[in-house]
Amino acid sequence: MAGIQFDEEPQYPQREHPADASPFIRLVLATGVVSTKKQAEYVLLGSAAFMVILAFILPLFMSGSQIHIPKNVPQKLTLPGSQN
Repeated sequence: MAGIQFDEEPQYPQREHPADASPFIRLVLATGVVSTKKQAEYVLLGSAAFMVILAFILPLFMSGSQIHIPKNVPQKLTLPGSQN
C-alpha cells in the first residue's frame, strides 16, 4: 500500500505571475481581473489610451466658462456725463 501514487491534476490551476514582468503588469495580475500577462498588457494599454483621450477632452469642458471679448471693443468704457 505504500507504493500507491495518484496522478491527479491540481484542482485549481496556478495563475501566471511572471517574475520578469513589470510592476504594473504584476499589479494588474494581482487584482485578479485578468489571468495572463497578455491580458494585463491589454488592460494597461486601454487605460493609457483612455487617459490620453481624457487629457485632451477635459480642458475643452473646463475652458467653456471663459468670456472672449472682441478686439474692437474699447478697453475702458466711459459713461456719459463722467469726466476723465
